[in-house]
Amino acid sequence: MINECETNTCVFLVFQTVGGTQRLPRTIGVSLAKELIFSARIVDGAEAKSIGLISHVVEQNEAGDAAYRRALALAREFLPQGPVAMRVAKLAINQGMEVDLVTGLAIEEACYAQTIPTKDRIEGLLAFKEKRSPHYKGE
Repeated sequence: MINECETNTCVFLVFQTVGGTQRLPRTIGVSLAKELIFSARIVDGAEAKSIGLISHVVEQNEAGDAAYRRALALAREFLPQGPVAMRVAKLAINQGMEVDLVTGLAIEEACYAQTIPTKDRIEGLLAFKEKRSPHYKGE
């Protein structure tokens, strides 16, 4: 039988091996990350949302796919956006979080520069001017 202390130590060791001591503080802040890591406390969905660890909490439905349905709804929100802009925004966010702010802003500027010569950018500008939805092609 494993006692609670051994279980908590094991959870902490597993957490460390997946980068938790580096990723969690970047997500929820150093102070709260230390509290959760040092205590090995497990949080429920409501608390995870309140501390900024997750974006959404959904009640389970009868089909058992509430989280999937929420994820699908988010994907449908993202889908109409320009694929080139989405790709470089993701890159700027991911790389920018690994460096200081000045370097992050330079990464953002370099990513934006990649969108300037694209057909999607022109389509977005025309759609805005013509008061219509854009039709992006990823070009």
